[in-house]
Amino acid sequence: MEMETTSLATSQVKVVLKGRLDTAGVDRIETKFVAALVPRGYSAIVDLSEVAFVASMGLRMLISVARTLGRKNARLVLFAPQEGVREVFESVSLGDIIAIRDTEGDALAALQAPA
Repeated sequence: MEMETTSLATSQVKVVLKGRLDTAGVDRIETKFVAALVPRGYSAIVDLSEVAFVASMGLRMLISVARTLGRKNARLVLFAPQEGVREVFESVSLGDIIAIRDTEGDALAALQAPA
């Protein structure tokens, strides 16, 4: 699992994840992912276009960060999940907890939308 972070605007970050969000992948990036977003309370869009698989550990990491950011009046928006990853998200109703969009533009718009 790889992770790249880019600053977008004041208090906004884009995160690109590549690989598998399985136990080993989450172990590799969770500390870095949390550190990039949570302490500063930055809202973030997360590009999942290169994530081939998401296991329960990956779901837990995303939900945990989204909830923590919500308490800081920040948001986490996921975008461009591959079909298999989208199916996992739909099966666990992740969209009820975290906004999931098709494109980067839609994800940025979701950050701006009223809560």
